[in-house]
Amino acid sequence: MQSVRADTEDTKTQAKLSIAVAPATTEKEGFRPDIEGLRGIAVALVIFFHAGLLSGAAWLVGGFIGVDLFFVVSGFLITGLLIRERERNGRISFSRFYARRVRRILPAATVCLIITIPVAYTLVTLIGRPEAMLDGAAASLSFANIRFALTTDYFNPASYSPFLHFWSLGVEEQFYLVWPLVLLVAAWKRPRLGAGLALGAICLASFAASVIMTNDNPSWAFYMLPTRAWQLAAGGLLAVGAGTFSHLRADWQPKIALLLTFAGWVALGALLLEAATLNSASTPYPGLAALVPTLAAMALIVSGPQRFGPGMLLRLSPLRYLGKISYSLYLWHWPFLILGGLALGATSAGAGAGDVSAMLSPAQAVGLALLSIPAATLSWALIEEPFRRGHFWHLNFSLPRPGKLVAAGVVTMVLVSLLSTGLSLGAQSDLNTLDGSQVSSVTPTDAPGPASATNTPSPAVTPSPLTTPDPTATNDPTPTPVPQMTPALTPAEPSAPSSYAVAGLRPSLGHAATDYEITWHDGCLGRSSTANIPAASKCIYGDPAGTYSVVLIGDSHASALLPGVDAMAKAHGWKLTAYVKVDCKFIDGPIYDDYLKRQYTECATWNKQVLARLAANPPDLILVSMDRYIEGLDSSDSSPSAQGAAIGREIKKLPAASTVMIIEDIPAPLDHNVPSCLSNHISNYRSCAYPRSGAFGIQMGVREKIAAKNSGAGLIDLTASICPGSGACPAVINGMIVFRDEHHLTATFSASLGPALDAQVVDFLVTSSATPAPPPYAGAQG
Repeated sequence: MQSVRADTEDTKTQAKLSIAVAPATTEKEGFRPDIEGLRGIAVALVIFFHAGLLSGAAWLVGGFIGVDLFFVVSGFLITGLLIRERERNGRISFSRFYARRVRRILPAATVCLIITIPVAYTLVTLIGRPEAMLDGAAASLSFANIRFALTTDYFNPASYSPFLHFWSLGVEEQFYLVWPLVLLVAAWKRPRLGAGLALGAICLASFAASVIMTNDNPSWAFYMLPTRAWQLAAGGLLAVGAGTFSHLRADWQPKIALLLTFAGWVALGALLLEAATLNSASTPYPGLAALVPTLAAMALIVSGPQRFGPGMLLRLSPLRYLGKISYSLYLWHWPFLILGGLALGATSAGAGAGDVSAMLSPAQAVGLALLSIPAATLSWALIEEPFRRGHFWHLNFSLPRPGKLVAAGVVTMVLVSLLSTGLSLGAQSDLNTLDGSQVSSVTPTDAPGPASATNTPSPAVTPSPLTTPDPTATNDPTPTPVPQMTPALTPAEPSAPSSYAVAGLRPSLGHAATDYEITWHDGCLGRSSTANIPAASKCIYGDPAGTYSVVLIGDSHASALLPGVDAMAKAHGWKLTAYVKVDCKFIDGPIYDDYLKRQYTECATWNKQVLARLAANPPDLILVSMDRYIEGLDSSDSSPSAQGAAIGREIKKLPAASTVMIIEDIPAPLDHNVPSCLSNHISNYRSCAYPRSGAFGIQMGVREKIAAKNSGAGLIDLTASICPGSGACPAVINGMIVFRDEHHLTATFSASLGPALDAQVVDFLVTSSATPAPPPYAGAQG
């Protein structure tokens, strides 16, 4: 989550911006209690945001901007520390600088990790443990931000890692590593001028990169140092300019002080307003939106010493106290919320690895957040301060020399990383063992009575098609009339399970979450920022030499159905081409993308290119599929009827010579992560069935039926194969795990849908008088 960065330097070494008007306080030289209070506001914003997020209360929808305050404060303090040392000593001691960083940051973080890692190992579900432990390893090595940039959307993660908050510490620690080296070069002759030029260049380049990357790759922009460096550099520029006002003309200084006071209050108001109203669901972040907290932090730092400025609030004892313990409070509040939530809801059926939102009430979230305050106080008193000062109460102890201290810090980081990596390997081994072990389980004779439609699983064994070639298929290469065409695949007879244990399922539990279809691996599933479709020679499946051509169009739901479509195409000897792109609906009209936080222009471009490609070379059969939950730009284009009509209009743009069929969206768990649930119920997978009401949702199939009616396309309904009967939808069918997450099929189960697809496609081709006859496939016979 949005972190409250590691506290930087002892507040008694903070640089004071000097102006002619005396501040109201009589603080010690160099001590900035207002900055301590500013850290208190930042940590409070983040905690309120996290507690609200995990309980659905949304108290401060924009509270995540607290981290931006910390970045600016860090840049101000660290740059000021280095500049003053350069001016005072004529050089910068890297060993002393890094030793101070180790003493300030590492002890508290190490203790937090050493406690959090084993607790997380115990509470996180089996399926989530390997990845969670790797998160811990990345956090210990200050690479958490890089790991999460590659795997996690901060505002919409699949699950909340207990170590997600370490991302911002990674940003700052990488900054600490790089910035002294930059200053060594930039401040060689004239420290402040050189540092100012370097910071200005970094600020401009990083801000431009942030805006661009927020538009194209929000996760990368959010987590990475290159797109966050401008905020650290902004704080650094303040440190470089410290003392400037004291050189102004005496008659200007009161006016400047009044202006700073006014700017400070405006900044505080803007900051609190943005924290209360900035909605990550509709505003790309960081990008341009990060300007408000960044500029506000700068204004609050500059105006802090003014007698009647906002510093008079920031210097209040409660805020200063939160600021004093802010580093430890940041370290501990997130594990308290995540792991405390898992402990409170450990018995909740279907709970995911970090699915706390379904378990925490607002009262529980507040209680856990408050409990983190005494924990942070102990961490500050017993760990932070003793290591920073070199004494515990009245007992002094000697710390190693700077070089040895840095080496000891590196060794400690590596050891913690090895511990977490070892636990990850152990968890993966447990999964592998489970996949091949005999687990004590509930047998069919232990089964309860009839299933209900709400909370009891329907029978685990249900007829499900398997990709079995029809032995009656002809080898005659002569084209046959359409009325004589028959399916090339037949369903396999289901067999009763010997138990309801997770062991022995396909795919194995350890691989279910990553049982992706081939488009994930061969670059044929377009990502959010991708606008151009692949080359015509790519993304060919089925029988590449087939003379009857089939095209699959749609989003990631369509991609998840590819194994089943591919099985059908191979059985008939059809050539199959896929044009699939994440979140991209085949619809005539603008749509909004929740990941990019803006209009999904890349999807419109992609669809235009698909239409152009198909117009130039019309296929025989086109299959269209997409997630039924389509987010329009406004209410006028968000209703199922309006979207159904828009889909129909887009389908009408397809070549008239092609037969078009729409695959209706499938019933899915939506808020129920199937592999995570199965790892909580390894002896009885029936406990992971999900309610039919939630799986079908409101107006399921309405969009597709309207689109089919308006365009003349055929319809394919796979509901009976995925949620058979009238009871709850099973998580396992014929020994196969159905979903890899909340709404995507496993590739293994998807392949088993081949016969169901085949039967409905063939039926439509036979009954449609305008359909050209596909030639029989000589290889169809087993």
